[in-house]
Amino acid sequence: MAEDLEAFDSKREQKQNAEMEKVKQFLTEEEVKSEYYMEMTVKLQSAQAKRIFRRTFDHIQTQMTAATLLTRKFGLRELSDENVNKITESIKQLSSEMNRDLEQANHLFNDIGLKNSAVTDDSVDLNIKITCPEGMAFMNLIRQLDNLTMKLKTLWMAGEIPLSHSEDRSHAWQVRIFKTADAIRALGQQAYIAADKKKDSDQKKAKAKQSAYKQRQNNNVKKAATV
Repeated sequence: MAEDLEAFDSKREQKQNAEMEKVKQFLTEEEVKSEYYMEMTVKLQSAQAKRIFRRTFDHIQTQMTAATLLTRKFGLRELSDENVNKITESIKQLSSEMNRDLEQANHLFNDIGLKNSAVTDDSVDLNIKITCPEGMAFMNLIRQLDNLTMKLKTLWMAGEIPLSHSEDRSHAWQVRIFKTADAIRALGQQAYIAADKKKDSDQKKAKAKQSAYKQRQNNNVKKAATV
């Protein structure tokens, strides 16, 4: 299973990166960004959590900005609110379901008297910038997976669960988080396309209005000349 994830479709990744660059450029051109941000340091230990962070986090925050702030700038408030609700609910639902596995793991910890989870020498400290509430929620989801994975590894080392169970559960949650990230990416792309169309439409309307104004001026000049 881990091998399947490592053999990540490079063409798909390249396509996503290309789409992301277009969105970033559009956001920069339109000066769409959060006024505020929060810097924090996050420690991740499991390979699963580090992999998800590396492949999704920066892109996800950009797409969240497109899905929420960009749409609002172009007057697409209903779409913005709808996207906020979709993103928030999808992350909340996944976190709630993952928490059941954490509760089961904690129950086993208490039963056998375990106080601390296993650690690894491969942990990383990441300096990240949170730019929106949805970004914080997604980061917390990654940390939740990291916590669960290390607890499952601890229970395996303690002989309480098979290695296959530990790996299968971590893999299952990893896949679901990737799917959630893909869904958020899709919302961001749809928002970018909608905003781009709205921008084009607004420009055409403004141009038509300007042309009509000039035409009226010309007509008035002609009328004045014939008087």
